[in-house]
Amino acid sequence: MRVVRHMNPPALAGGRGVGEALGLDLNMLREVFLQTGANSQVLKTDGEDMQARAHDCYFSAAHAAKDSTIAWVLGSEAGLSLPLAGATKLQYDRMVALGLGHLDKSGVAELTFKGRHA
Repeated sequence: MRVVRHMNPPALAGGRGVGEALGLDLNMLREVFLQTGANSQVLKTDGEDMQARAHDCYFSAAHAAKDSTIAWVLGSEAGLSLPLAGATKLQYDRMVALGLGHLDKSGVAELTFKGRHA
């Protein structure tokens, strides 16, 4: 059985946002993440975009909100507790409510990096 490691964009944005708030070098932090269990396709595709605020749309936050809602509802209906799915859903729902649903899913960093969108 192959174990798939995954870090969702809100989790990645949170980790990088904390790093930035602590004054860490985000390029170095990304390199460290790439060498650890935090390494994921999301880190490779969204990590630099979050830092550079390059949120050209490949998969919109609005679509991520829809998919997160589906996953959360299906899990709930199956009697599962999915706190990360719920938190992910809330972050993307917030992006949509703030008019940021057109941004790529990496735009979730705009909600977590200090001094960005309120």
